[in-house]
Amino acid sequence: MRQSFTVTTPASSTMLLSIAQLRAAAGLDSADASRDPELTELGKRISADIMTSCQIASDGLHLPTLLAETIEEVHWLRHREDMILLGRRFVSSVSALSESGTTVVAADYSLDREAGILERLRDEAPSLWCRGPVSITYIAGFDVDKLPADLIGAATDLARLRLSADEVDPLEKATTITIPDVETRRVERWVGAVPGSSSGPLPADIMARLTRFMTTVVA
Repeated sequence: MRQSFTVTTPASSTMLLSIAQLRAAAGLDSADASRDPELTELGKRISADIMTSCQIASDGLHLPTLLAETIEEVHWLRHREDMILLGRRFVSSVSALSESGTTVVAADYSLDREAGILERLRDEAPSLWCRGPVSITYIAGFDVDKLPADLIGAATDLARLRLSADEVDPLEKATTITIPDVETRRVERWVGAVPGSSSGPLPADIMARLTRFMTTVVA
């Protein structure tokens, strides 16, 4: 099956955390704008890393996001299929759906909004999608003021980790300081991978908390 995926109305911003939330993660007062440029860049990187780790689909022109966007897809079915897996999940509405050029009304399909799965109905009974193109226009993702608490929590904890990591040398294993006459400082550093580090962009515990938002990839 071939598929086209186009974002027709992109989100105005792809950042999951507001500047106020980023200030709080940095331990700043809500009105303290002194680090806003740095925090804005951090927020962009965090959002991008979460989208990469969750394998959120992109059309190659717009940054992938879990925020609400309008999507147009065409699935060219080589065989009759019992379901269509949309490119994005958390679908709030379907504005247009057609099968080989014929409009499919709401009564003739079933939508699993969280999973992003479309099933064909005929006479209110499960059926199969016909061979040929199936075109769908839909809105998927969350409104910026309705992001799930677990997603915000994971992004906030990641921001705190990144901010604390900026203040610590990750390769520093141990530091020994002797006082007597002249201070002597000895720093031991890790050679190779740092124990407890992750090869991916996100720590394993945060990845586990993002499981709900990950895209299912069908081979």
